[in-house]
Amino acid sequence: MMNVGCVGKGIAIAVALGLVGYFVGPMVGLNQDIPVGSVLASGLIVGFLLGAWVFGGSSESRPKVKHNNTNVLYVGNIPFKADEEEIQRLFEAHGSVKSVRLVRGGPNRRPKGYGFIEMASEEGVKAALVLNGEDFAGRKLRVNEAKDKK
Repeated sequence: MMNVGCVGKGIAIAVALGLVGYFVGPMVGLNQDIPVGSVLASGLIVGFLLGAWVFGGSSESRPKVKHNNTNVLYVGNIPFKADEEEIQRLFEAHGSVKSVRLVRGGPNRRPKGYGFIEMASEEGVKAALVLNGEDFAGRKLRVNEAKDKK
């Protein structure tokens, strides 16, 4: 997947090749039968494809970033009305909580029903795993150790 910087570089190469075709084409006799606009458009297309190929690359060629999820729990099936403080109080009964992040999304930033809890110690993680399947505000929580992002 290309990022914004790669797209900008691709556009720059496209414009450069388009302008080269526009100015150099008549000098070498390319546009006697071909309209100048076609030469410019062809340069833009070739330049953008070349830029995407050079700067885009595949995600497999880039090194994967490892995320250290030590002492992080995934919590699913959280009631939508629950807030970070309620979740923190629930988990603090099993160990010290470093952070709570409930995932929100969409244009209204509504809760998605899951989040991540970072515990202060491995013992806290193991103790908090007993909350898996426990009822919280009418919903059975899913609590697991968080996995690395892929």
